[in-house]
Amino acid sequence: MKILNQRQLLNLLLFASIVTILLNDFLLNEMTEIVSFGDELGTVLSNLSLAYISSFIFYYVVVVLKEKKDKKNIYFTVYEWTDQLVGRAYSVYHNVIVASGATHTDYDKKTITKEQFRELCNLGNPNAIATNTFLGTPTNPQQATYGQLIYNNSVSNVKAYTERIFNYMPFLDTEFVKLINRLHSSTFFLVAPTFLRHTRNTDFSVYADNMFEFLELVRELDNYNSIRNKELIKD
Repeated sequence: MKILNQRQLLNLLLFASIVTILLNDFLLNEMTEIVSFGDELGTVLSNLSLAYISSFIFYYVVVVLKEKKDKKNIYFTVYEWTDQLVGRAYSVYHNVIVASGATHTDYDKKTITKEQFRELCNLGNPNAIATNTFLGTPTNPQQATYGQLIYNNSVSNVKAYTERIFNYMPFLDTEFVKLINRLHSSTFFLVAPTFLRHTRNTDFSVYADNMFEFLELVRELDNYNSIRNKELIKD
């Protein structure tokens, strides 16, 4: 048996209230009473229906419309943070590209296939020192391996932006929360801390499938965020 949600139940009661008023005050107003207390009962039901309709209008204006406006205003901020989260998450792909010696013009992060990504992973060394990219601070730059860059520029930043976004949890869609949680529960996200240490692996091949799965999840979140933003702009 299907259970009505809160909104459906409120709408159903509104419809019933309107029908009750129409029947009692217009259609059945001139008819002879079937039972002795029919007129009194009709008056009570009609008054209750009017009270409910008034309450519904108050609820819709004060609660529903305000909540919708707040959610829209907050989501524009959340959209920007999610866009930055996605950009940081894509840096996994970007660092693999650079480490492999390939160029970004040869591949597109949104269309690259699993086979192509595996080939790039076979060419890149996670222990190799990145060229012209450093960690640390502007006054104290520190050389970093491609593996370290992947963790610090991608994984750690995804965590940071997620914390910001989840501060607005009551306003977030469940599908949106699910997409971000899938990033965090992915195999790559769980094994990524190994990049902070010098590994025995001389290429990314052992991580290829996990990183590509992560890339697909990022694509899905990126697509959702873009579509949701367009919907809010239209409202």
